[in-house]
Amino acid sequence: MLNLSSTLTLLLGNLPTFVAAELTRLLHTDPTVRVVGTAVGSDDLARQARRLQPGLVIVGESQLLGLEQLRHHYSGPVLLYTTQPPLPGMLREVARLGVYDYLSAAPMHDGQRLAEWGRQAKRKVQAARPRPAVATPLADVARRTAAPLPPRGVVVIGGSTGGAQAVEEVLRALPVDFSWAVLVAVHLPASFTDTLVERLRRASVLPVTAASEAVTLEAGKVLVAPGGFNCIIKSIGNSPWLGWQVGFINETSLEIPSVDLLMQSAARVVGRNVVGVVLTGLGNDGTAGARAIREQGGVVVAQDEASSAVFGMPKSVIRAGQANAVLPLASIADFVLRHVLPRSGARLGFISATQPLSR
Repeated sequence: MLNLSSTLTLLLGNLPTFVAAELTRLLHTDPTVRVVGTAVGSDDLARQARRLQPGLVIVGESQLLGLEQLRHHYSGPVLLYTTQPPLPGMLREVARLGVYDYLSAAPMHDGQRLAEWGRQAKRKVQAARPRPAVATPLADVARRTAAPLPPRGVVVIGGSTGGAQAVEEVLRALPVDFSWAVLVAVHLPASFTDTLVERLRRASVLPVTAASEAVTLEAGKVLVAPGGFNCIIKSIGNSPWLGWQVGFINETSLEIPSVDLLMQSAARVVGRNVVGVVLTGLGNDGTAGARAIREQGGVVVAQDEASSAVFGMPKSVIRAGQANAVLPLASIADFVLRHVLPRSGARLGFISATQPLSR
């Protein structure tokens, strides 16, 4: 079980000598934080991150171009040290690569300002800690008052007939420190939304709520598209950091809430950090959405025929060639977790735990 007293390991990138020394000195006073290595170049950073799997990587500006390479070997948080205030557009871009915050330039010749810089640095380092698995009363208060964590990606789960039970099984296997946002779209009438939300709350350790206009996506939070409405994801425009929120559109679709529209919007604004899950259901909703996710570099998993109540939606995705994996319901959460928390830089190919689909 994770807790606030567990050791947070750090890998330091190519930082100025003074900054690296000051950070090491500051963090040495905290027994719950330990620097486990330093890396100069981008290749060395990726190599050491893969070997050490630290809880946090702190990089300098010279390693920004190497963040893409780093993400193939390390899925954890990244803190950026920068001598100049970063532009909002740059912050949005690096947020896609795991950067959750930045440290401003350390004032070398001003003791008072350096002390304040040190306090801020320690707070931002501690913000990288995973949330505790079990909240004590005090930890629960801290969780409610802390700023919500931005998700590192988005999981979109869609289904229809038999979908409520299938979603329940997937969510039951996701851990409390899950670092991506989850959105659920199941073809149900509007009057059944509250019932579905309550059912998923009982099954999951993650907080589950019905999606509403402009609600922000958060790490480890499940939002359920309400029946009778088409729900999409859109970028938060007034923030310098990458963030996403829920929106509703009046676009007509055969099924409401539309899995296609939700997945297409996720692919459009989130990019490759999207996992699409197409579960049991009648029809072909989810196929166009799966294609959009794959085109942006995301991955899609479809439920197999044997575990589906109705094989229509997954079958359509599979026949369109848009499934990275075809798996029984009981294995889908493990697939999602392997992708969200990769152990290596290997990209997912096609995985099938079933017999070839009959034509």
